[in-house]
Amino acid sequence: MRITNTQKKELSNTFRELGLNFFDFETTGQHKEFKIKYKHEYYSFSINYQTKDSYYLTIYPVDDTKGYSVSGNWEQTKQRFANWAKGIFIELNTSTGWETFENQNYLDTDINDIDEQFSDTDKILVRQGLKELKERFSQLELSHEAIITIDKKLNDLDKKVDELSKFDWKSLLIGTIASLMLALAIPPDLNGVIWEYVKTAFNNYRITK
Repeated sequence: MRITNTQKKELSNTFRELGLNFFDFETTGQHKEFKIKYKHEYYSFSINYQTKDSYYLTIYPVDDTKGYSVSGNWEQTKQRFANWAKGIFIELNTSTGWETFENQNYLDTDINDIDEQFSDTDKILVRQGLKELKERFSQLELSHEAIITIDKKLNDLDKKVDELSKFDWKSLLIGTIASLMLALAIPPDLNGVIWEYVKTAFNNYRITK
């Protein structure tokens, strides 16, 4: 016996229902083991098949860096997985109220970027970052009109990759995001979340390095 693809599909459906970004997670394990881990933190959920309809779980939720282990059947496993995933979703989408934009260099802009152009590889990575940023915005509770406007502005930024230096493009990105938050009256409690989205989207692809 093994952990089946059908069972793994049930778990991925939970991610889709919550709107979690698959790019942020990695999976490992074969046959009787399956592990899902958040790439940027310690959060993880491991499943080990024991006997028929019996699974040994090792869970690292957002509020427990030491983790814990528990056994259960598949229905209990799915419920615990849903609770774990929901905890991560809430953590990633909750602003602490301490975030500020002014004291953060979100794209690690420096003097070397002023005259440096994007290489062909950079351009591919920048566009992947923009694609991820679009997906993250689509997960926020914004109006359909707001999402369309954001997509249009990010598409404009895509075109500018071929024209601007790294410094000018990063400046344009920051200005565009800041202007969108003001123009679309995005709730202040989402500001910190959005800037973290910007940072994560491009750090994932090493744009800022």
